[in-house]
Amino acid sequence: VEEWAWKYRADQPPCPIVAAWDGDRLAAHNGGIAADYQVDGRRIVALQGADTFSLAAAEREPGWRDAWQRVMDHFAEVAAAEFGASLLFGYTGGRAISHMVARARWDSVSPRRIPLLVRRRRPPTRSMASRLFRARLIEGYEPALDLLWERVQDRYPVSVIRDADHVRSRLSGHPAVRYHRWLITPRWSSTPAAFVAFRTDGGVCRWVELVWDGRPGALELVDHLSRRLTQQTGAEREELWLDGDPEAAEWLELFGFEGGPDPSGVVRVIRFIDPGLNADSFAPGRVYTTMADADLV
Repeated sequence: VEEWAWKYRADQPPCPIVAAWDGDRLAAHNGGIAADYQVDGRRIVALQGADTFSLAAAEREPGWRDAWQRVMDHFAEVAAAEFGASLLFGYTGGRAISHMVARARWDSVSPRRIPLLVRRRRPPTRSMASRLFRARLIEGYEPALDLLWERVQDRYPVSVIRDADHVRSRLSGHPAVRYHRWLITPRWSSTPAAFVAFRTDGGVCRWVELVWDGRPGALELVDHLSRRLTQQTGAEREELWLDGDPEAAEWLELFGFEGGPDPSGVVRVIRFIDPGLNADSFAPGRVYTTMADADLV
């Protein structure tokens, strides 16, 4: 309950959640996590669908079989409109993909497999370029993140807006998970160059979030931080989702990361609520995506 209250921002109603009930018995559910989004210079409200499920099979209730369909239709046609959302997106896999695409009509864009980059343990090193930058841990609300986003937003034409409010809501206050959040600046300036958030548990150091202004030394310092955390926590590998920033992907490959589409089979699905949105904006590789975009990490 505490995690759901955090995820859906129960302290900031309304929460765009739709559930189907049979008396006091829950039959199906879909939650919406609100996010500000930019699409080629236009700012919109988006809802990420999460915790989508039906209990018809588990409860052996054939009369509930259409409950999930009704929940998804109501979510898209009523709840999203009342919330002012222009876009729905979510992450799903396996047999659920066909349900989301064919039945729920989250088919405005072809499902997109998200690249997963992985690196096995390597000793921490630090280049001369990275020494031109410094890192500091940040907590709570950090105004410098607004300045960073203003500087880098053109690098990510289609993306969740990763400003200070987003970082505070997504990466602060989780009841069970601690995120290591670092702001990178030049050594002789306060102008932010990058932001990164790590999660270290289960033997994995995950780059949950990355915002970067394109300077290689700043990314090399992020890489150095990751290697140090990996060594300190005894993690067996480092992982991150990265789609929509080919320059960063090239550098990370030089740093020893390898990968391809996430082997779990997870895909991003999208449904337009606003007919003015164009599928060309969401062409493969144009939507900036990190692990922070999903509710999985």
